[in-house]
Amino acid sequence: MDFLIQNNVVHTGSSIQSSQPQQHPYYPPSLVLDGYNAPKRSTFALVSTMGGAIGVLLSVTYLAYSWKRTAKTISLADRLVAMWFVMCGAMHSLFELYYLTHYSTLCNSQEFAADMWKEYAKSDSRYLSQMPLVFALESITVFVTAPLCWAAAYGVWKSRPEIRHLSQLAASLLHIYSVVLYFGTELLSPESNCRPEPLYYYGYFIAMNIPWLLVPSYLAYNSVGEMIWHMQIAMTCSLDSSGTANFVNK
Repeated sequence: MDFLIQNNVVHTGSSIQSSQPQQHPYYPPSLVLDGYNAPKRSTFALVSTMGGAIGVLLSVTYLAYSWKRTAKTISLADRLVAMWFVMCGAMHSLFELYYLTHYSTLCNSQEFAADMWKEYAKSDSRYLSQMPLVFALESITVFVTAPLCWAAAYGVWKSRPEIRHLSQLAASLLHIYSVVLYFGTELLSPESNCRPEPLYYYGYFIAMNIPWLLVPSYLAYNSVGEMIWHMQIAMTCSLDSSGTANFVNK
């Protein structure tokens, strides 16, 4: 990478390290964010809006899957799985898609979604410093993982286990991969990109990301178990007189 040193400022692509700290709340303090504009909304307004939107989405999803008229009632466990994938699909397709489409202008934008990203960036300034790794991970999440999440939710809705579990396994493995890489690169970084206060490190960085490691781990385990179970059934099925296979449905 080419470096340009001028007036005590080291330019490294779009992210800049300066010997004279810029006035912003992000770490490391030496980070310079070109054209940075502070958020217009308060932390409470941003967090409560996001929390409220997620709450409404989960409630509507639960009711929709509960009231669906089918020959077989959708179990509570499957409704919870559907809620998870609808939430993931919505966040990936809306909030994270916004990040990709405003990648280069996020620092100076004062739109509501931009302010939300600026609030989260207090726990990870890489989202504002245009880190290529973050952009790559978000691209995979938006264009690959999001459709898989919607497919898994569709599989639950239609009672199609072959669609549900293939999509569930693939989406869960991608979630695990992304979170491990995301955590690992930050922990191995020589300089922290997170503010040191417990709210930002444990509340934002850890608590807001660890569900995408724990829940997908269980869902991947569940899908592998279901696939093994159905393969065992297929291996033990009997052939009727017409030569067709008789499968036992779970």
